[in-house]
Amino acid sequence: MTSSATARSTPTATTDRRRYKRYRLSVPISVSGEDRSVIPAITLEISEGGLSAVLVSELHIGDVVKVYPIAGETFTAQVRHRVGRVYGFEFLNPLDQQVSRLREACSRLPRYPDSNKMGI
Repeated sequence: MTSSATARSTPTATTDRRRYKRYRLSVPISVSGEDRSVIPAITLEISEGGLSAVLVSELHIGDVVKVYPIAGETFTAQVRHRVGRVYGFEFLNPLDQQVSRLREACSRLPRYPDSNKMGI
């Protein structure tokens, strides 16, 4: 017999570890590094906490960059994940106005499947 506390703490295959709901978004953006070079990219998905995108140039995990335009804004983000040319970015200290605009834009997008392992 298992206790209910043990049953609740056991992750299931359908558990999503993410803090924010993800949404499908495939648009061209620019990523600007510390050296101010601009890297063209295409987004794959987005959330209030960050996005994933395919880049034509290499970045490193931990790099801090600017990504734009995202909901008409420029966000500071940090590279958190990389799989081939697909990068996962976490937004750093977004302003309330940026979060509000991003939340509004996401509300019009289709949800990204939680069970899909392709997103970053």
